[in-house]
Amino acid sequence: MGIGSWMSLWFALALPVIIILYLFKRIYIDTPVPSHLLWRRVLLNMEANRPWQKLQNRLLLWLQLLAAALLVLALMQPFIWKTGGHQGHTVLIADTSASMMALPQAAEETEDDSKLAEMKHKLNTYVREAGAGEEITLIRLGSRPEVLLTREKDRESLSRTIDGLSADYGRAAYHETLSLAAALTRGEEGRVFLYTDTRWPEQAGNTGIAFEVPVQIVSIGPEQTANAAIEQFGVKRSAGEEPGSKGNEDSNGSHFGVAVIRNDGPASELKLDLYGDGKLIASRDFTADAGRRTTVEFNSLPSAEVYRLSLLPEDSYPLDNESFAFLEQAGATKVWLISKGNLFLEKALQLTGAQVTRITETKTDGAGEAEAPAIPETKPDVIVIEGVLPGYAKSGAWAKLLAETPQWIIGGADAGVDLEHAETVTAKHPVTRYLQLKEPPAGRLIDAPIPAWGKPILTVGGKTAAHAGTENGRPKLVFLFRLEDGDLTLKPEFPVLVDNAVTWLKSGLRTGLGRAVAGAELDIPVAQDAATAVWSPMDGYALKSGAEPIPAVRLKSGALSAKQPAPSIPGLWRLDVTGSDGEAQPGYWLAVAADPLESATSPDQALLTALVADSGQPASGNDGAQGETDYDGQSAGRSEAGDVHHEEAPLLKWIVLIVLLLILVEWGVYQRGRSI
Repeated sequence: MGIGSWMSLWFALALPVIIILYLFKRIYIDTPVPSHLLWRRVLLNMEANRPWQKLQNRLLLWLQLLAAALLVLALMQPFIWKTGGHQGHTVLIADTSASMMALPQAAEETEDDSKLAEMKHKLNTYVREAGAGEEITLIRLGSRPEVLLTREKDRESLSRTIDGLSADYGRAAYHETLSLAAALTRGEEGRVFLYTDTRWPEQAGNTGIAFEVPVQIVSIGPEQTANAAIEQFGVKRSAGEEPGSKGNEDSNGSHFGVAVIRNDGPASELKLDLYGDGKLIASRDFTADAGRRTTVEFNSLPSAEVYRLSLLPEDSYPLDNESFAFLEQAGATKVWLISKGNLFLEKALQLTGAQVTRITETKTDGAGEAEAPAIPETKPDVIVIEGVLPGYAKSGAWAKLLAETPQWIIGGADAGVDLEHAETVTAKHPVTRYLQLKEPPAGRLIDAPIPAWGKPILTVGGKTAAHAGTENGRPKLVFLFRLEDGDLTLKPEFPVLVDNAVTWLKSGLRTGLGRAVAGAELDIPVAQDAATAVWSPMDGYALKSGAEPIPAVRLKSGALSAKQPAPSIPGLWRLDVTGSDGEAQPGYWLAVAADPLESATSPDQALLTALVADSGQPASGNDGAQGETDYDGQSAGRSEAGDVHHEEAPLLKWIVLIVLLLILVEWGVYQRGRSI
């Protein structure tokens, strides 16, 4: 219960005035006296019992005092707090932007302690205590405004929908959602409740939207939260680095990384851990000044397909504490050709658009063994080996490089088997696509066992002439014949065969698409014969949160669309593409990040003022609310964490009704002579 005007309590002074009037009232009582001798005793007894006996058994006095007290209470404007008493249309806006995933204290908390969980609890509390006739519309504020329920009265349906709310990590549609809420309440009795942490972009506070109903903001979470974020991170090949030399195990020192860290909290000691393909390759400890950005550099980084940067210690907003980067990808495929010389093969490789680097043996030591040539600085996409594998490639840095790179081996040193005219069969495979080889590719086949990973793709007379497969996660193609043993290089099918081979070998490599905000639209080059594509979470928050694979978007024709939305959960994602023949095609890496604007820690102080000013009237009050003022000087309510919405239910009409009843009773008492 509350009091609207404590100043009216001064009117309570009328109560002792009424009592005083009764004390001074002259009362004459008819008293029979049987003897004049007793008259004096009666007078003395009456004087001894006054003045307080005048107040005994005076029903009219008590009725008048009660009526006066009620009138004073009415002047004080009493009211009671009434929960969920609204009977009209209520619009609840649930902010599910990325900042709602912030934790109240530190990273050891779970998502059940996040602002989103707190908001669900508050929404469910409101729904449980809402009035029976109240119609509730629930709007989800995410990357687009979404009306989940319209004028719903079923509390169970509302609670189920609220429990199903999840965070939206894309760019939140603040202005669009508020505009929708204003349109839904235009021209009717209603009100709007906005459940948010007020961590809105600066421009979101200037809504410019005219509300015709009261607007109230329900604040979620603490007012301030310190946060450190990785704003930028990238890795590139360093200019001027010397190529790797003999004995260099992994071509270290050829890459350079840089990160920009923003610190919104007090000065802190932070740490950056840099991983390359899942292995820790560098760490940096540094001091982040309060409210400033710090640039951290990483030199002499080894080559890796994917780099991950992690910021420690974890803070209350984990979504900006890690970032992914990929090496710059050149347009042309980099092919290393290890051969004693084959002009036809080299030209055919160049026709594919590849950048061909021929590696030959130039020196020999005293024992006649070829010395290992220097490993070029740029790592190859495909290695083609024609003939016998050189001795230097069987160990050391070259052996490690060969194990990590897709290979195409042509010929070898094993004894060959002469072929007579025999039937040539081509299996369905990306390497043999568009080919119809009716004659053997060579007059002699190498008699070598087929490894477990190999799948025959070309047979001659029942004998395997070529096989392909995946070894140690890398595509590998083997031709069991020498090109000089036949006329395959002179046939028009040969350039097509080489192009197919290079394209298939590249399918084991994935191009980095860079960084994108969750849900943003991407342009992805998709082959015409691509049949299916699936986004799979590989690392980061997406993998930790148990995100499910996401099928790629298709056109109405059934073909894959070149316009693909980025996955909706931050983290490292991989797009695996499969052709119509069931074989894998080149895929893509993508680093998905939450909207960086959501990592700001300072709430938008102008948000409440702008919304209430746009509404043209104050928001309804509640207990524990903090008063803020709009442009007209009216008080606007802002709920504290844990508050339930309360409304003032005035008691004036009930008090007036009771006073009228008392007056009727008082008149009846007076008529019956009970006033004395």
